Amino acid sequence: MSDDKQVASIDVTQLAVYLNKVKEIASINKMMGATYLRDFIEGQDVAGAMLARAIREDAKAKARLEHAEAVAYLDNASAYLQSKGIKDSSEARKRYVDIDETVVAAKDKKAQTEALVSLMKNKLSVLRQAHDDLKKILYGDTHLTPYEGM
Repeated sequence: MSDDKQVASIDVTQLAVYLNKVKEIASINKMMGATYLRDFIEGQDVAGAMLARAIREDAKAKARLEHAEAVAYLDNASAYLQSKGIKDSSEARKRYVDIDETVVAAKDKKAQTEALVSLMKNKLSVLRQAHDDLKKILYGDTHLTPYEGM
């Protein structure tokens, strides 16, 4: 499998089972509470593993982007500038890097991996919050004043 395909191999649908249970928190009884707590812990584990893979892919995408920018600046810019009749200078090479097709594609992949990292952080946070909220509901740790919740 090529490096470009690895990002697509992170199947976030595996989290759907756990995330769908978040909606059920309000209707959970004490008898089923332990099962849901376990499910939220398992969901956090799955989301954490996916986040680690997404971070790894993001680091790889960053390295590929930096490599593509270096190649564009050092190797490709000169020929492009010469073909357009533009004087070869450091500033002209920098401007070329932004339009190089390989760099543009690498920036797109980097943006995709950043979005995946953000998504996975969010899902991990949702599952942590659900776990904490369920513990409060089940064990009465609501921190309410005597007049709240009447």
